[in-house]
Order: sequence, then structure tokens, then C-alpha cells
Amino acid sequence: MNTIISIPWLTGTFLALMPAGLLVAALPAVRATRHSALGTRYRVRWAAIGALLAALAGDISFFLGAQGGLEIAMLPLPGLSFDLPFSIAVNGLTLVLATLVSFVILMIAQYSVEYLDGDPHQARFFRLLAFTGGFFLLVVVSGNIGLFTLGIIATGFSLHKLLKFYSERPKAIMAAHKKSIFSRTADLFLVAATVLIGQQVGSLQFSAIRHFAEQAGNMPSVLQLAAWLIVGAVILKSAHFPFQGWLIQVMEAPTPVSALMHAGVVYSGAIIALRTSPLLVRVPDALLFLGLLGLATVVIASLVMTTQTAVKSMLAWSTTAQLGFMSLELGLGLFPLALLHLIGHSLYKAHAFLSSGSVTDQLRQVPPGGKKIPSMTSWLAAIIFGLVISGGGAWAFAENPLRDPTWIALVVIVAVAVSQILVKGFQFDALPDRFVALLVAASMGFTYLILHTLFVWGFTSDMTRSMVSVSTLYLWLVGLAAVSFLILSWLQGPGRALLPQKLQLVLFTHLYNGLYADVWVEQFSHRFWSERVGVELPRKNLAVESLQSIARNQDVIGHSGGVQ
Repeated sequence: MNTIISIPWLTGTFLALMPAGLLVAALPAVRATRHSALGTRYRVRWAAIGALLAALAGDISFFLGAQGGLEIAMLPLPGLSFDLPFSIAVNGLTLVLATLVSFVILMIAQYSVEYLDGDPHQARFFRLLAFTGGFFLLVVVSGNIGLFTLGIIATGFSLHKLLKFYSERPKAIMAAHKKSIFSRTADLFLVAATVLIGQQVGSLQFSAIRHFAEQAGNMPSVLQLAAWLIVGAVILKSAHFPFQGWLIQVMEAPTPVSALMHAGVVYSGAIIALRTSPLLVRVPDALLFLGLLGLATVVIASLVMTTQTAVKSMLAWSTTAQLGFMSLELGLGLFPLALLHLIGHSLYKAHAFLSSGSVTDQLRQVPPGGKKIPSMTSWLAAIIFGLVISGGGAWAFAENPLRDPTWIALVVIVAVAVSQILVKGFQFDALPDRFVALLVAASMGFTYLILHTLFVWGFTSDMTRSMVSVSTLYLWLVGLAAVSFLILSWLQGPGRALLPQKLQLVLFTHLYNGLYADVWVEQFSHRFWSERVGVELPRKNLAVESLQSIARNQDVIGHSGGVQ
């Protein structure tokens, strides 16, 4: 152990080897031959295995005391008052994210071997997968916002080629182009924020940004602008409403690409918010705006998701809803909870996409208690028990939510999750079954609170504590979130039986089309790219289809749980 401690840069070296291995594996040129495909996938798979092993080795060396950062080189930037360091951050946040991302990349690479076996362009796919995974790992372990931004830009360009993997599909090409509009805009926001931070702080290191933000009195207007630019990048990278259309339409890409997108790359916005959280909490208006837009995205995407008939479209809208949920947590200053959410949903979404072929079999199963709609009484009971379990859990952790507004927000979020479990469980007719559902919901609620406490203890030092000051707007956002979740739960529960059928049909039609928010993006995209022929606009005439589908989709609405 003493030997490990005497090499403080050892963990940083392991982390640096992760992206390096994948990028090196991607460098050799490939051809559309069987031999090239076998060699490339063999090389990339072993590079992915090496990345995961390096992550695990880094975890071990970190806990043994090798906790020093690593700075490989310093690149001068002419005309600017700061340099660009090629540095690796060594802390709990980068280690857990590096382990998560390397595991997901390995699972996708392994799955892709059989999925693309026999495809004439298999070698090109694995090469692009290695480039995308390597650049994204560079994003995860970067020690400064400059290297982070470069990694994000490189990831975007390599991912763009993966999204266009099936070049004969016009819809896939157009969706990739639409994504590039928002991705390049977000990249410009990050570049501008990087320059502003470097000029003001004198360094791009995340540690220097944290130190400056914590020591500064009045926050300089330059850094306030940088915080707003970062929030703008988070919104665009996270596909928040009304900028979510591209995330839904990239389903034309191969399933492993969808998994890579929805279980990894799409979280880049949340990751930069976590890495710059000490700066963002000093500009609370920017965070609250992020939380408000995140809440709107949760509500809209959750409702739209329940109307979708295609499995991958449903999963895509689910991702949009979860990204909005994360932004709500970030906006409320619940950074450890957002990290916990990111890890859990990343693993779930990777599994969901890689097993999407079996989802239809799951949907054919009869939900607990049959296909009946929850009664108003059982719904109210679920909401009350959810609040009791969540609030009681907070008191059990010696926290008084009435004196700490951030805990009020946490109680609301946990109560939402618990009550959704109870709404389903209370559909059982037998009293013992309902009691079991209550025990399951209570155990899930307490588990969530325990994990949140562990994440606060383990990762707060790598990010920051909750909001520096809680304003009236913060409390309004918490209240709005509580009311919004209640309405959402009611619409997916007893509200389906109380709303007139004509109103349900109107809502279904508009929600199925995503409230037509993507039409303007579609029209804008067609002005610059020629893939107009064969590309369908998202707006459709669904009068007949809606009448035929609303009954069966009500069943999905009832047992999908809204935010998946």
C-alpha cells in the first residue's frame, strides 16, 4: 500500500489509458472485407475489455491512496491568457463515470459482434464505435473544461458518422443532420464558456474553477454569462423540449448505436453540469431555468411516451423524460441525486435497447390486477402513502424537510417514484398482495434515500453542496414540480376514466405527434440538406389510427408508469 501511495499519478495513468487504448484500436484503416471485419472487431473488443480493466485498476489504486491528478502536457494558446492542459482528473466522480462508461462500451461492443455479423461494413462500424467510445471516455476523465469541450466535439463528429451508418436510409441521414444543428450550437456555447472562464479564472482546470467560484464575493458578470452558456449547452445536449426531435428520430441507426447514444453520450450535458456545479450554484437563476425546462420536458415526454406504438420510439421518449428529470434535479441543486439517477438510468437504458426485441413480449403480459384503470380512492391512497414513506424516510435520516428546502425537493421526487409503484400494486384485489406492494414500495423508497445519502457522502466533495441560498423562485419550482407530478399521475391513472373520450382522442392525436414541436426543425433542416425525398414530416393524419389505437395504448398508459 505504501508503494501505491508513493506513486500518486498511478490512478491518473490508468484513466488516461482508457481512451488511449480505444483510439489506438480505431486508427488502422479498414475495408469492406470479412478479414478486415474480424480483425477490427477483435481489436476493438479487446480495447474495450482493457478500458474496463483499467477503470477497475484505477478504482483500486484510488482507494489504496494514489489520488493525485495527472497532467500530461500543456498546450499554449496564442492570444489568450491561459493554456490548455492535457490533464486527467482523479476523484470519485471521474472514477465512477469512467467505470460506468467503459462497462457500457464493452457490452455494446460484445452485442454488436453478433448483431452486425455478416454486414459488409462491420469493420467500419467497429472503428467508429472505438472512436466514439474513446473520445467520450476522454470527456469523462478530462481534468479541465477545455479538454472536455474538445472531447465533446470529437465525440459528436464520430457519433454523427455512426448515426449515418445506413446511408441508404434518408430518414437516418436527416435525423443525423438535425442532431448536428443542436450539437454544433451546444459546442459553440461550450467553446464560448471555456474562453470566458479561462480569461476570468486564468485556468481551465475544474479544480481552479471550483476554487474561484467558492472564494469569489460577487460573481463576475463574465462567469455569470459562462454559466448561462453551460446551461444552454446542457439543454441542447440533453434534447429538452422543444429540441428533442432528433433524439426520437435517430432510431434509424443500428440498435447498438441507439444504446450508445441513450446510455452514454446523451448524458454529456448532465456531466458538464455536474463538473461545473460549483460555478452554476453561484448563478441560481440559470439553474432554476434549467430545472423549469427539465420539468416541462418530464411532463410532456412522459405523456407522449405512453402514446407511442413503436418500441424504440417509446424508449427514446422515455430517455427524453429521464433527461428532463435529471435537469430538474440539477436545477434544484440535488447534484448527488442527479448522479445516482444518471448511473441507474444509463444501465437500465443500455439493457432496454439491447433487449428491445423482447419488449413486445413483456407488453403482452397482463399487468397486476388485470387491465383495469386505478380508482380515485386507490390513487389517493398511493399518493398519501408515498408522501408518508418519503417524508418518514427523511425524518429517519435525521433531516427535517420543513427546515431544508432541498430535502423538500428530495421528498417530492422520492414520493413520486414510490406512489407510482403503489398505484400499480393497489390494483391487486387481495389485501395480502396490496400489503406486499406497500412493503416493496417502502423498501424502494428507503433504498433510494440510503443511496442518495451515500452519494452525498461519497461525491459531494467532487461536485458541490446544494444551492448556496434558497429563494422564493426555488420554492415555487418545488411546488410546481409537486403539482405537475400529481397531474401527470392522475392523467395516467383515474383521469383516463374521467376524461371524455373525445378529449382523450384529441390529446392522444397531438401527443402522438410530440405536439408538433419538431416541425420547425424539420423545415429548417430541409433548407440545407437534400434528403427531402422519402423523409416524412413528423406531422401525420392520425384520426383513423388514433381511433384504432387509443384503447390498446390506454393499457400501455396504465402500466408503463409514465417516466421509465
